[in-house]
Amino acid sequence: MDGEWISITEAAQRLAASGDHVDRSTLSRYLKQHGEALPIRAEGKSNLVDFEALVAHRKENIRIRSMPAEVRPSVSARPAAPRFAGSQSDGVARKAQADAEMRELDLGERRKELTPVVEVDRAGRDAIALMSSAFDRAIETEAASLSLKYGWDERTVRIALKGYARKGMEVFHREILERLDAMRRSDDAGEPSGTSAEVTQLQ
Repeated sequence: MDGEWISITEAAQRLAASGDHVDRSTLSRYLKQHGEALPIRAEGKSNLVDFEALVAHRKENIRIRSMPAEVRPSVSARPAAPRFAGSQSDGVARKAQADAEMRELDLGERRKELTPVVEVDRAGRDAIALMSSAFDRAIETEAASLSLKYGWDERTVRIALKGYARKGMEVFHREILERLDAMRRSDDAGEPSGTSAEVTQLQ
């Protein structure tokens, strides 16, 4: 590999130590914004970035405080990378990248590979409502059946079944929220999650 490829977490730590105070989440968004100039390589569960190129790119784009004397030699000892065509002074590259992403999203929607989040949300809410209604109907039938079969009080059986159904819906709701939260955290960390703020990938 050319350059020094390190994880995004380590890159954020090195930048912070050199005076460029950026956390991992912010750096991950920065890399997404400048994906053409700063490509990412996947290695196992980690995403790697060329640290030399990253330092040079941020010097071109970010006004950074002077680095502490103890860390300055480690960066200056390496040859400076060339200026990037995608710097803030030249927004053409960023616009081209954004246009390409929009075309990709549009193609995915036309191929039925992507679904707008609002449609997924609406479908999920409808499914939960249908599930709840189905439980209510089943409870009435089962309560009467169990009452006749075992001689139990129908009202007591109905209350017990409704309690079980409510508990099941609560567990389902909690599991869905936890999975959505995990996907959001994964997306913020720059890791593949299968969803984004604009679309949801159909499996």
